[in-house]
Amino acid sequence: MTIGGPALEGTLGPVDVAALLGAGALAPSSYNTQPWRLRWHEGAVEVHGAPERALPATDPGNRELRLACGAALANVRLAVRAQGRRAHVRLLPDPEDPWFLGRVTAGGSLAATSMETSLAAAIPRRRTDRATLAGQGISPRVREELRRAAQREHSWAVFLEGTRERRSLQDLTARAHAVQQADPVFRSEWARWVGGAEDHGTGLPSGLVRREPRPDGRWRLRDFGALADPDDDRPPAAVDDPALVVLATTLDQPLAHLHAGQALQHLLLLATVRGLAASFVAPPLEVAETRAELRGLLGGALWPQAVLRLGVRQRAVPRPPRRDPGGPREPGVRADPGP
Repeated sequence: MTIGGPALEGTLGPVDVAALLGAGALAPSSYNTQPWRLRWHEGAVEVHGAPERALPATDPGNRELRLACGAALANVRLAVRAQGRRAHVRLLPDPEDPWFLGRVTAGGSLAATSMETSLAAAIPRRRTDRATLAGQGISPRVREELRRAAQREHSWAVFLEGTRERRSLQDLTARAHAVQQADPVFRSEWARWVGGAEDHGTGLPSGLVRREPRPDGRWRLRDFGALADPDDDRPPAAVDDPALVVLATTLDQPLAHLHAGQALQHLLLLATVRGLAASFVAPPLEVAETRAELRGLLGGALWPQAVLRLGVRQRAVPRPPRRDPGGPREPGVRADPGP
């Protein structure tokens, strides 16, 4: 996979640095804030959280920020593997710097597997699709693939199969949405990032999503940077039957959030490879009370980190805005080898 840009010579030949940085910059993030700083330093891509792009009302503990940076790390890791090198990942490498979330070092020669090649090729094709989805198209084999992919990233993918569980999630989503919309600070934060008239390379401009969210908190309300479907006001049960997957971890701490972010991206890319569409159900995880209830729905032993809608893709979805990962005007991504 080549995104283009400068190459640095290494002991095994050139490393396409721009391809690594560009892959990391295509990770999903809440409101498409892209809350990371990526840089090449001493033979590795470093991923730093960007506090100026944090969401204090939506994500007061920066959990979703760490998920996004974990997803960026997963993309970089795959891009290194696509260049035929070993990828050495170290999370939270500096105990004195909580914003230094991880680094991926390009190591010695090792041919990528066919699945790694497919996942890396899916990075620029991955989209978040808020349209109606038909989950029945996901075979038991693909469901098991998704479960195993999550386990390889120290996480769990739990499918909500029963009617009671699905209705519970819908209720939690509506209640969490009501709590958020009652908070003027949350509404102000929403307005900053969603539905603006101009494309600044981040957020969700009005060409992609209307500023005012739906009043009922239904599943297609919002996610980590996708399109909304403002013309579809039918009840979700009448038009939408996605597979619902809760991505969870055994612990709820920064390291677990980074693992979950890598698992999240692994699942999203695998879904893309298998021709599936995906979007997020974010509100019940952003309100402490509903998140605790969702944890109870999982049995109380796992911490829910993300909820995905998965189904058969029915349309082409344009990509949300992105900052330039290599241009001189880019403040968050550096392609130079300096500190």
